[in-house]
Amino acid sequence: MNTVLVNPFSGGRGLNPTILPPLSLGYLAAVLENNGFKVNIIDAALERFNTNEIIKGIPSETVLLGAYMNSFNYDSVADLVSSVKKKYPEIIVVLGGPLPSASPQMVLNKIICDGVVQGEGENAILSIIRNIADGKPAFDKGVPGAVFRDEEDHVIVNASERTNHLDQLPFPAYHLMPSLKKYRVISKQRPVAPIITSRGCAHECTFCSKDVFKRKVTFRSAENVLKEIDFLVKNYGIRQIDILDDNFMQKRSRVEEILDGLISRNYGLSINLPSGVRIEQIDRALLKKMRKAGFYKIAFGVESADPEVLKRVRKKLDLQKLALTVKTAKELGFETYGFFVIGLPGETEESFNQTLDYACNTGFDVANFCIAIPFVGTELFDLVQKHGRFLMSTTGNLNEGFYGGKAFYELGSVKESDVVRRYKTAYKRFYTWKKKIQLLSKIRSIQDIYWLYNAFKSIT
Repeated sequence: MNTVLVNPFSGGRGLNPTILPPLSLGYLAAVLENNGFKVNIIDAALERFNTNEIIKGIPSETVLLGAYMNSFNYDSVADLVSSVKKKYPEIIVVLGGPLPSASPQMVLNKIICDGVVQGEGENAILSIIRNIADGKPAFDKGVPGAVFRDEEDHVIVNASERTNHLDQLPFPAYHLMPSLKKYRVISKQRPVAPIITSRGCAHECTFCSKDVFKRKVTFRSAENVLKEIDFLVKNYGIRQIDILDDNFMQKRSRVEEILDGLISRNYGLSINLPSGVRIEQIDRALLKKMRKAGFYKIAFGVESADPEVLKRVRKKLDLQKLALTVKTAKELGFETYGFFVIGLPGETEESFNQTLDYACNTGFDVANFCIAIPFVGTELFDLVQKHGRFLMSTTGNLNEGFYGGKAFYELGSVKESDVVRRYKTAYKRFYTWKKKIQLLSKIRSIQDIYWLYNAFKSIT
């Protein structure tokens, strides 16, 4: 029995030009393969496949199609599902990812799929394919996180389950994806592989959705993480690892075990932390060990340098400690990135200038200024719905991304014209000619040129 997993193409403007292997689908595929089922992964996001091209890649014996869905590929998913149901009405279609997890009934009402899955999908998809193999309805009350309609057209909502023992999961099925060399990421060495060593975030930022992993963090052991790195180096010749965790630094003892293992292996890898890290566990000694282990780039989520704005969005951050951490990291040779959000609730001209001064004076090599988006399922969405005004809907397809230069809402002191102007001002002031020359000096490959071109194209 064959399953096809699709990572759809997002055609919106102002999206991050980085395209990484779809690890979430890789985990699903690995679990299915380990249980004797055939799987295909179609990475339409990388290949820029349209619906017809995806359908051509669906084997005739396929019984289950799963698609990853977020706010930026909504239209692509809707078109794919409609076309699959017309050509292959017998194929069971299931949707998972951030949007189905945040608003499953909305997705179920708008898109003619057989069901959606909230949260982690490994146990769910295995239950679904086993039901199909046994001649039972694909969805029943035993499928964790499933939201579907029963025979009487009642919507059934099953409780989701967390995977508490991540070491028991197989490594993602990289062999079912396109060559890792094809993915688009700025890097120090190639080929690059992303890994996830933990799942979830315990923090409470109001602009961030917790619908997939809730507020619980689960960790892979250091031994298991190192085994995957061994696997990637030996089987795929990987020269760089990008760690995508929300909370890689949360358990210092585990981080040190991973660092010690990397140092003893002496693979000469370049290791990147592109998603942003918390600073509570970081000091000079840990940063020195990270450099010895091959870490070369570290990103920090700042969002705002106004303590009042941070308080409103429940972002706990010691700005002074962060500035010292960036300074220390720079002294030790790290490339440092800062993430900032324009247009958060309570932002004023004064607080924006405070944030921009912090970004320019702290020593970041790169600053990513994005515009706040009230995604479905976030407290920010609820706040705008009750007290503000949406400038574009976030319940359907979003044609504009974080870097499209468009405001998504107005709320109190946050006005559309101010947000757009501040966004443009931030990039213009931070990226001086000196900064641009420094960025160009770090180009290491044709892929880097492509990445930088697309990054700056989306913000100019």
